[in-house]
Amino acid sequence: MSRAPAAGPTGYRRGLRAVVAGGAVSAFGTQMTVLALPWLVLETTGSAARTSLVLLAQVLPIALFGLLGGEVLQRLGARRTMLVSDGTRGVLIAAVPLLYGTGALSFPVLLALVAAAGLAAVPYAASQRLLAGELAGDDQRALTRAHGLIDTVYNSAGFGGPMLAGLLIAVIGAERVLWLDAATFAVSFVVLLGCVPARAGRAAAGGTRPRGVLAGIRHMRADPFLGRTMASTIAGGFVLRFLAICLPLLAFHRYGGDAAVGGLLLAGTGAGMLAGSFLAVLVSRRLGPAPMIAVAMVFQALPLWLLALPAPPVVPLTAVVLSGAAMGFSNAPYFAILTARVPAALQPKVLQAVMTLSTVAGPLGLLAAGVVIDRAGLVPTLLGVAAVITAASVNILVALPLLRSAPAEAVEQPALRVGAAHS
Repeated sequence: MSRAPAAGPTGYRRGLRAVVAGGAVSAFGTQMTVLALPWLVLETTGSAARTSLVLLAQVLPIALFGLLGGEVLQRLGARRTMLVSDGTRGVLIAAVPLLYGTGALSFPVLLALVAAAGLAAVPYAASQRLLAGELAGDDQRALTRAHGLIDTVYNSAGFGGPMLAGLLIAVIGAERVLWLDAATFAVSFVVLLGCVPARAGRAAAGGTRPRGVLAGIRHMRADPFLGRTMASTIAGGFVLRFLAICLPLLAFHRYGGDAAVGGLLLAGTGAGMLAGSFLAVLVSRRLGPAPMIAVAMVFQALPLWLLALPAPPVVPLTAVVLSGAAMGFSNAPYFAILTARVPAALQPKVLQAVMTLSTVAGPLGLLAAGVVIDRAGLVPTLLGVAAVITAASVNILVALPLLRSAPAEAVEQPALRVGAAHS
């Protein structure tokens, strides 16, 4: 995969802006769909069980087929994968209000459409980062800025998309919001098709493609830096989901059941991540990725210890904002290092593996959180979260000097045979 210089041709600079802009429109559409689809089910059936099944159908494909997204990305190339994903999701989401309006939308058909849209979304995020990395060039600071812009887009969509969807549902209804969601994917498709150079993000030649769906994981395990940080990524993604349950419980038990405090605590993490990703774009012009990660690891872990203290609400709110900002600040430099360190032929599978592992760890954490809190109690659970995040952060700090070591060699990976139980 060839790269343009950081200050590359005009077409590449315009292409990078298009990848970010198209991804922004697509991300807001995705986040609005997250609310609009279950809301439509609630309005039409009133069934909480059916609503939960729709939510499950949206996220289950990532858990079941996440690693296969690397195969798709490797074979189609990043640009084509994003176009196929946007086009497919636009058609599938548009089919929901279309069939609903004609009275032909049964619940099994809805689940099939939602699951298919979730499957089409699996390789999108890795494709976007891969294409942005190619268009940004080899300079790690330019790569950090590119990934920081993508993080800012996703964090903005995650923070504002559901709120926008809620306002629009109240005004025009969930059915029309779904039409709008489908239109966002169409807009993203047109922007990418018209503004990203066709020569960018092409698939590697067949003979140079590493084989096997676990090739990305194998490469990370063999790399002295990526192998250590992968463990921290999985552990952090698992236990940080505990806070989605711990923070409302904290407001309920410590602050007299004040729902406003609970809402602020949950929003604080999202606001912090948004601020941190934006700050990463600004700071990347002066700092390299490794110093940025070192600073982020300190501020990610230490504030979480404050959650266990009996203190006014401003203390835990400050803690989650600081920790969230550190998470948002660390993401872009990490992906910049990964993009620069991993051989081009392996980047599709490595990026998809990182996305899949971090995504799957989250729902597992949500499932485990309730059990742990019931058995251990709220304060011990918060202390446990702080301890695990501290250990994960220290592990990354210890791994940073390994960046001076040689990256793992890109070796041919054996194909994964059907029916194999383990890698």
